[in-house]
Amino acid sequence: MPKKSLASKRANPLSPEWLESEVDSGAWRRGLNYFREGRAEVVEVIEGDNGHMVLLGSCRGSRGFTYEQEITILPSPSGPTLMGYCDCPVGYDCKHVVAVMLEWQRKMSGVSVDGHDAVDDWLGTLVGSNAETGASGQESLLYLLAPSQIDSMVLETQFVVARAGTDGSWNQGRHTVPTTLNNPQLRPAYLSAEDDEILSLIRASQSSQVFNSGYRLTGAVGFMALKRMIETGRCFLSSNRDQPLRYGPARNLRAQWQRVDDAFRFDLGVVEGGQLLDLDPPGYLDVDQGLVGPLDGDQKLERATLRALARAPAIPADRAPAVARTMALNRPDVPTPVAVERREIREQPVPVLKVDFDPRVPQMADARPSFAYDDQRVDPGGEAVLVRDDEAGLVRIHRDVGAEEAALKQLQTHGLVPLHGRHDQYIQPGWKQDIALRDAWFEWIDKQKPLLEQAGWQVELVEQQGVTLSQASGIHGEVEESTNDWFSLRFDLEFDGWVMPLLPLVSELLQHYRPGELPETLYLNAGQGHFVAVPSARIEPILATIIELFDRIEGDTLALPRPDVGRLNDLEGIPIQGATSLRKLAARLQDFSGLDAVKLPTTFKGELRDYQQHGVNWLQFLRGHGFGGILADDMGLGKTIQTLAHLAVEKRAGRMQHPCLIVAPTSLMSNWQREAARFTPRLDVLVLQGPERFERFDRIDQANLVLTTYPLLPRDRKVLLQKNWHYLILDEAQQIKNPKAQAAQVVRHLKAEHRLCLTGTPMENHLSELWAQFDFLMPGFLGDHQEFRRHYRTPIEQHGDGEKLERLNRRTAPFLLRRTKDLVAAELPPKTELLRSVALGEKQAMLYESVRLTMEKKVRQSIANRGLARSHIIVLEALLKLRQVCCDPRLLPAGTRGASQAGSAKFELLFDLLPELIDEGRRVLLFSQFTTMLGLIEKEVNKRSIDYTKLTGQTRKRDQAIERFRSGEVNLFLISLKAGGVGLNLTEADTVIHYDPWWNPAVEHQATDRAHRIGQDKPVFVYKLVAEGTVEERILALQERKQRLADQVYGKGKSADQPPIDEATVEALLAAV
Repeated sequence: MPKKSLASKRANPLSPEWLESEVDSGAWRRGLNYFREGRAEVVEVIEGDNGHMVLLGSCRGSRGFTYEQEITILPSPSGPTLMGYCDCPVGYDCKHVVAVMLEWQRKMSGVSVDGHDAVDDWLGTLVGSNAETGASGQESLLYLLAPSQIDSMVLETQFVVARAGTDGSWNQGRHTVPTTLNNPQLRPAYLSAEDDEILSLIRASQSSQVFNSGYRLTGAVGFMALKRMIETGRCFLSSNRDQPLRYGPARNLRAQWQRVDDAFRFDLGVVEGGQLLDLDPPGYLDVDQGLVGPLDGDQKLERATLRALARAPAIPADRAPAVARTMALNRPDVPTPVAVERREIREQPVPVLKVDFDPRVPQMADARPSFAYDDQRVDPGGEAVLVRDDEAGLVRIHRDVGAEEAALKQLQTHGLVPLHGRHDQYIQPGWKQDIALRDAWFEWIDKQKPLLEQAGWQVELVEQQGVTLSQASGIHGEVEESTNDWFSLRFDLEFDGWVMPLLPLVSELLQHYRPGELPETLYLNAGQGHFVAVPSARIEPILATIIELFDRIEGDTLALPRPDVGRLNDLEGIPIQGATSLRKLAARLQDFSGLDAVKLPTTFKGELRDYQQHGVNWLQFLRGHGFGGILADDMGLGKTIQTLAHLAVEKRAGRMQHPCLIVAPTSLMSNWQREAARFTPRLDVLVLQGPERFERFDRIDQANLVLTTYPLLPRDRKVLLQKNWHYLILDEAQQIKNPKAQAAQVVRHLKAEHRLCLTGTPMENHLSELWAQFDFLMPGFLGDHQEFRRHYRTPIEQHGDGEKLERLNRRTAPFLLRRTKDLVAAELPPKTELLRSVALGEKQAMLYESVRLTMEKKVRQSIANRGLARSHIIVLEALLKLRQVCCDPRLLPAGTRGASQAGSAKFELLFDLLPELIDEGRRVLLFSQFTTMLGLIEKEVNKRSIDYTKLTGQTRKRDQAIERFRSGEVNLFLISLKAGGVGLNLTEADTVIHYDPWWNPAVEHQATDRAHRIGQDKPVFVYKLVAEGTVEERILALQERKQRLADQVYGKGKSADQPPIDEATVEALLAAV
């Protein structure tokens, strides 16, 4: 039969011939058998680049183990190379690798590996199997064992290469030092796969990586290697090479103490005979029978323990009890030379918690659990059975680990956590400041300790010398009125028959707790180790006041300005003593429904409505108690007439010993003169306005009412500051909303017995405007500006703090009287608001988008570089230009590309609407923010021959312009919002047009109320012209937000849920159409 040629198939990894050429003959034969037995499986095939391939497989070994393989086939010019790794002891290119490769070749090629002649394959396998025990004339490796001369419990191995004779005997052979595992290239032919596995185990069991002539078989790996050696049939005792060693049945271990004369010796051996071997598990060697096997028996001793016992010295009889006690305590599994008295404890544990807490050093506090078994304490963790040395003998504690673990879980449900994850020490969860930690431990002892004890725990508190904890029995307050405009308030804490000032104790706590985050109970340090538990709810009524006025605490008392007497109303549930008149005043400030009606003097020539009479009553009440106030009625409800009636009462009562100074916008000078002449003709009025005012300074002391304007205050401050004023009245008081402005600073320094603010809009944009007016009226009432921002403005505007808003309303309500038209002027005719939207034309829309993109980029760069606060001017510039495009592109700076040809959709809308209104006989007020826009409208009005009058900041003859409209000479009044938005009474009008929206709704309302006010007898129609899809629509949305905030401050809303303008608002205003 011709020989098979490998040349044609060697390069093909799918051929069995190639595989056979890549491994040794033993691995090939055994692998082929494993393949035929179906032991191999291909798990995954990974194909890489350039023919690179990785096979993952598994193969069941001869002893039931399943090994895993990673086989790499690498392409090369000379043919593919096989690299097969396996987790069996051989490690690489083993029979398991061969079996997996054959299985893969079968699946891939469809060609049976049995393409070989079946008989030849069987004969080859049969003949090859004889090589494992050494065929006649073949060399094989023999394993010769002998007890170590150093340690008789250890077997040493030597290796002999020998040939088997025809009778099965072995020749003398030669000793060798195998190097296969160190250098696979030098692998001898006489080694089989089993030898490879055994040598790997032997090397793994050695302490050195260098082979010597003798190898120690110890431990678990030594046991495995010895068993494999015996299985080869080539393992002998050095003293008997005629009969190979056999694996015998398990024998019993003998481990006991025996007394010999006056000492105890440990007897360690094999009951059935044999020599003890230092293996894992321990084994025996029976030289006579040629057997090796494992040890068994009742006593299960570890290998290290057996070695230690084998070396046990003789123990004198007089020392045996002490030695036995030590052994039983530390190694209860080892037999002792003499019996030891033992007590067994088997019972349910009682959990015990030892709390070591000193409130003076709370950071050192901890809680340590243990478990009581009878009279024994056991710490968490450790062995399930503990042996302890007791006076009466040894105690053996059988622990219920499950019960202990369940008990430890209860600690966490009751507020404690293990320190560093360990269960022998527990602390309060989370980081806390010392005082917060102290209170947390006090609260735990007060609240959680009883619950834990109900759950079956014994809680032991480590006694702290001189530390006591009491419960508060009561809190009461005391008010004392000072001679000036201040009063003092103190609170006392009662406990155990003692009375202590409360403010110093609470003040200490508030330095460590954030408002709103107080624990349920406060533990106040009364000094000298005495602590008092006070429920937070009991002192909650005073906490807000203490927090807000923390800097005003003087020792045991709190100093408060007289207007703050209303705070007494917040102290519900706390008995207050002293200063009866102050307490009555506080109650009165809470309800003004029963104010005494003030009789008006005959010198007052007007007739007041009921709500106006109430306003005068309120003004007189405030004056009688030295309070200032803000009369904040809606525009047009008669704030001027109420003020004049109030001053007439002052004059008749003889209290007007000094003149009254009224500061108002320039546009309102003539209105004040006219109203005073009409309703209080007996009051001498002096107007300080214009250049001629200097000649009138010497008449100030003789006048009853002195009128001046905000712009003139800084100029005339020297004269005005020298005078004493009976009343200082600010009309349109929002003018002092900026406390740093010169006029605002002057009015704060004027000497006046009483102060009053008049405004229809006490707050236009933010709460600081309200603070500015109260700071003028009653300095310190709402704290300084920084305190006000911290306690009110920031929480309300930025965080929507409804509680702070309600508190601010309660404090300011007695001193702010606001009536709206819908509440007090039901007789007013209806007001109809009409929104007229218009889409920009194509060219105007393109111009708008061009300006928007340019300004958006500029604003973003400024905010990124400087922040929003320092980009205010840039933001306003961007919004201004966008609004100008919406109104009329001609408002843009000269030379703006495309502006003159863009056209104005809103301008066209106006002149579709306006001529029709005029033809209908409507009388129209037309407002705009831009005087230049009014100029463009004026030109078009002239072209259309429509009669009109105009009022701006440049108008010289204001009264003439106003009178032309009021007299009916003209039906159209062009008014700039700034010049004519306040103070004018134009009830002759029945139509209002807002050409361009402004984001402050109060400004628009004021302008509208020039027509819709007391005295109006016709329905009023309000038109708002808005460019669609532009910044003007966003302005309307912003108006709604500002109106909500204003309503909330005036008491209409419930919570401040929107902040003032911020980056998000700017983003929205500059958004694309």
